[in-house]
Amino acid sequence: MTARTWGGAEAMDHTHSGLSRARRALEGSGRFPGGALPGDISDSWTRSLSHGIDPLARPEGFVQTARALADVRSQHADLIRFARPELEVLYDQIAGSNFMIALGAPDGVVLDTLTDTQFGDSDAGRAVIPGSVWTEEARGTNALGLCIATGRPAQVYGGEHFLRAHQDVSCISAPIFDGRGKLAGVLDASSGSTVRQQHTAALVQMSASNIENSLIRSGHDRRIVVVFHPRPEYLSTLSVGMLVLDDDFRIHAVNRKGLHFLTGFGSLIGTDFAQVFDTDFATLIRRLLTGETLRVRDRMGSAVSMRCVANRATFAMAGRGATVHSSVVAPSPNLFRDIVIEDPSLRRALATLPAAAQRGAVITIIGETGTGKEVTARLAHAAAARSGDFVAVDPRSLSGDVEASIFGQSDAEPGLLARADRGTLYFDEVTALPPVVQAALIRVLDVGEYRRVGESQVRSIDALIVVSSSRTLEKAVEEGKLRADLRFRLEGYLLILPPLRERSDFTALVLRLLATQDRRLQITPSALGRLAAHDWPGNIHELRGVLERAEARCLGESIGIDDIDGLPDSRPLLAPVCPACEGSVWKEQQCRSIRSLVNTHGGSISKVARQLGVSRTTVYKHLEERPFLLGSSRG
Repeated sequence: MTARTWGGAEAMDHTHSGLSRARRALEGSGRFPGGALPGDISDSWTRSLSHGIDPLARPEGFVQTARALADVRSQHADLIRFARPELEVLYDQIAGSNFMIALGAPDGVVLDTLTDTQFGDSDAGRAVIPGSVWTEEARGTNALGLCIATGRPAQVYGGEHFLRAHQDVSCISAPIFDGRGKLAGVLDASSGSTVRQQHTAALVQMSASNIENSLIRSGHDRRIVVVFHPRPEYLSTLSVGMLVLDDDFRIHAVNRKGLHFLTGFGSLIGTDFAQVFDTDFATLIRRLLTGETLRVRDRMGSAVSMRCVANRATFAMAGRGATVHSSVVAPSPNLFRDIVIEDPSLRRALATLPAAAQRGAVITIIGETGTGKEVTARLAHAAAARSGDFVAVDPRSLSGDVEASIFGQSDAEPGLLARADRGTLYFDEVTALPPVVQAALIRVLDVGEYRRVGESQVRSIDALIVVSSSRTLEKAVEEGKLRADLRFRLEGYLLILPPLRERSDFTALVLRLLATQDRRLQITPSALGRLAAHDWPGNIHELRGVLERAEARCLGESIGIDDIDGLPDSRPLLAPVCPACEGSVWKEQQCRSIRSLVNTHGGSISKVARQLGVSRTTVYKHLEERPFLLGSSRG
C-alpha cells in the first residue's frame, strides 16, 4: 500500500480541504504548503515542479510512434503475455463503469489497455492509450509515474494530479518486479470517479503479484525454483514466497512475498541457501524433486513449508539422479501438483499428455475460453523437458505482418519460431492464423523446416508444437477458418478439455481458488450450491472473478449465499437447511443418509451424487448450513 491510509468522512474532508489550499497555491504562485498533502503526493509535486511542468498546461503528445511502440512491446513480450489474463480478470472484478486497466513498461510507456466504453470516450480515455508515456517527467504527478519513481504502490485521486487537466480521474498503480530488485512493469487502474477505492487498490496489487510470480517462474525455467510459506496449505496461493537458486544453490532471485517472510537477512541475492535456512539445500534436493513438501527453519528460527516447482531444471536434475534406459525422461510426480484434476475423465485425458510431449507429437487442445488451454500447454512443455523456451503466440494480438512476426525476416528480427527452437511453440487459437501462415506451418510440422519472409534459405527448427482452439477442428474447416490439410496434421494428439459445468471436481476447484486468496475463507453449502447451479460460460476465469468478488464482500469467516453476486437472478437459490424433511420419518431418514455419505466421502458432493444417482443440487439441499473447510472436499 502507499504510505497513507484513508478512512472515514472526516479524514476525507480534511484531506480535500488541504488539497484545495495546496492547489490554489500551486497554480497561483508555483509553490504549495507541503504539510497540506500526503507525503508521497507532496514529494511528487515537488519533483514535478523541478521538471519545469506547468500545472495549468494541457499535455500534448507524449505518445510513441507505431514503430517505437512495436519495439517496446517486443522488448516486454513476456510481461504482456503474462499480464493480459490478469488485465482481463481485473477488468471483470472492478464493479461499475467508466474505468480502464493499463499495463505500463518500467519507462512509463503504456503497453496494453482494457477500456470501458464510457471511459474510452472521455479525454482521459483518449490520453491513456498504448504508446502514451506517463512518467512524472512527462505528465507530473500520476499514479503510474509515481509508482515508477518510488517503486511502491501509488494512489492519486482527482486534484492530487499535478496537471489540472487530469483532475477528474483517479489512478491506482502497483509495481511488478523481476525478482532481482528491478522494476519489470506497472499495473494501473484508472477511473472517472474520484472516490477513494481501497478495494480496487487491493485487487490491483493482487494481480501485480500474480504477474510477478509468473514472470519469475517463466524467466528461470533453467534454475531450481522453490516456493515456501509458514502454512503448507498456502503453497498454491498468491501469498507464497518464491526463491530461484543458481547451480551452486545461491539465491538468484526472490519475489516480494519471499522478501517479506525473510525480513532481517539483508540482501538475499547471491546468498547461499544454507546461510538463510538451517540446512544445506543439497540434503533436501532429492526429496523435493519427488514432489515432497518439506518443513524447514530459517536462521531466525521461523518454520516454513517448502516444495519445488516443476520446470526444466527439476526434470534435468531428476534425470541425472536416476538410471534412464531410454531417451525419454519420465515425468516428475509433481507435474500436476498445482492444478485440480479430480474429474476422472479429465485425469484420464491428461494421463497420456506427458508421453505425447516427450515423443514430440503435435498436441492440439480443444476447449472453451477459460477451460485451461494454456495451462495444459505449459504442462506439456514441462513434461517434454526441452532446453528451449515456452513461447506463446496469440495470432489475434499480433499486429502488422503476422507471417514475419512468426517466421522472422532478418537476423535482427528472427521471429517467434526461432525463439522456440528446442523448446515449445504454443499457438493460442490456431484458427486465427492467416492462410499463408497455416500453409507455411504445414512444412514445419512435416519436415521441421521453414523460410523467413523474403528469404530463400531453408532453416531447421526443433520445437514441440502445441495449438489450441475454442472450436473443433472439423467445424473450423467447415467455417473456412482452418485449412483441411493442416487439420489432419494437427490431430496427431487431440486433447479435449471439458467445460466447468461438466466437471465433477467443481467443489475441489472452488476450494483451490479460495485457497489462493490472502484471507483464509470457508464457504457454506448454500453458497456452494448457488455456484454449482450456474452454467459458467466463462468457465474458470468467470469462477475466479465471482469468488474474488465474494471474498471482497464477505465480512465473516465464511462466504455465504448473500456474498455471491454477478450470477443471473433467475438461478434457483438452495435453502441453507432442509426444513421440508422435518416431521417426516422417511424424509429425515433420507436426509441423514445423505449427510452420512458426505462425511464418508470426505465432503465430496460429486461422489455422493454419483453413488445415489441424483444431481449435486439435490445433495446440497439436504446439507446443514455449516461452512465447508478449505481442503475438506475433494469434489
